[in-house]
Amino acid sequence: MNLNKISEQIKEFGNKDNELIIIGFISILLGLWIILYLIPNIFVNLFNTILGKVILVLFLILVSFKNLYYGMILLFIFVITYRFLTLSLYSSSLKEGFTWSQESTNKFLEIQKTINREIVFNTPEIQKQASQEEVDYFNQHGYWPWSDEVKKLYTESLNNNPYVRTSPQDAINTLSTIYNEKAILQLISWQAKEGQFLLNGVSINTGKNNPYEDLPSGWGDYAFNSDQISKNNNIIKCGYNKNNDLSLQEIEYRGNDGILYNHVKKIKPIDYNNAESTIPGFSFLNSPCNPCEALNNPPNYNCPFELNIPGAKKGVSPIWQYLWNLNYKNT
Repeated sequence: MNLNKISEQIKEFGNKDNELIIIGFISILLGLWIILYLIPNIFVNLFNTILGKVILVLFLILVSFKNLYYGMILLFIFVITYRFLTLSLYSSSLKEGFTWSQESTNKFLEIQKTINREIVFNTPEIQKQASQEEVDYFNQHGYWPWSDEVKKLYTESLNNNPYVRTSPQDAINTLSTIYNEKAILQLISWQAKEGQFLLNGVSINTGKNNPYEDLPSGWGDYAFNSDQISKNNNIIKCGYNKNNDLSLQEIEYRGNDGILYNHVKKIKPIDYNNAESTIPGFSFLNSPCNPCEALNNPPNYNCPFELNIPGAKKGVSPIWQYLWNLNYKNT
């Protein structure tokens, strides 16, 4: 009778011991996941540096000498963590474009604190544009590497700006400490007519009366009715659709509401296949595509088009020729 009680107590103790091991194992995995999510650099340094790997191996050997069972469990945890970390870094590099070392990131921020104190630099965003080699160049020289083509494009953009007059070389020396090559290309492209179309849109004349926006007879509408000024009702531009993707949309302004007097607008999606027949002066250089992808982050320059509007030079702007690789020549 006493032997049966003892055996039952041993079994009960063994079950509780197994439960504690399972709970401890789950707690360790949960703790590792929280640390990996909040402070991923700890695991990056452990698994991707020689010193970190030596520490892990020595720790695993010591635990295995003490208890082989716990050593096997620890080895399993290390393998799972390493695989998860590898997949996370891989997916992050696909999304962001590049991954800098922590040492390079820290040095970059330290240099920027001395030369551009009033500017806040978001390194995860910058890593979508600049590679490890580029940030190493910046850390060595104090400015980003710009190619001769990009310098020429910036100089042309500066010379065409009626509001800014400064030495192009002085401007390049200053801005190259702030903007990497892809960032300055984006800024230049947004100032061209193609970029202005994507950001702000173009006006179209629907040929229909708009009772919400049209002026009453005699209220300064002579210039419109006499065709001295074209009457443009709606605007077509890029915007976010229901799926949170950038696409073409038509905006119709419908006056102001009667409560807060906010400007009311109606937004209608536009199929890019109908862009040429809808947008004045717009034409695809290849097959129809989504031109708004050029505003993605990072941008996709894979939908070349031509936009001829009054008051602007015909043809594709030099910056967009360069971005779309349309036989741009650095003359």
